[in-house]
Amino acid sequence: MKNIDIELLRDFRRQVQETGEGTLRDPRYPYEVAVEPSRLGHMITISDTSKPWWGRKVARHEHSLGAQLKTIDDGPVAMALMLLNMAIEKRLPF
Repeated sequence: MKNIDIELLRDFRRQVQETGEGTLRDPRYPYEVAVEPSRLGHMITISDTSKPWWGRKVARHEHSLGAQLKTIDDGPVAMALMLLNMAIEKRLPF
């Protein structure tokens, strides 16, 4: 995991646990991750904040409430942080 501010991570996790949605934006990186409720579970969206509003979406992932990954599944926050890390390191497959 990149060196994202621990207080921002705590606030993000708390937002998602309490409301079901949240946004994490560390000013040191040009990416933002948002978690929102959806019909199947949670929609995770990675955005590049350095681009204009019409070209910001980098990745979207539907995180189902019922599906369990073969590895340990810690919910939408863990998946969101993993996708954010992949975007920062330019490892997204898109």
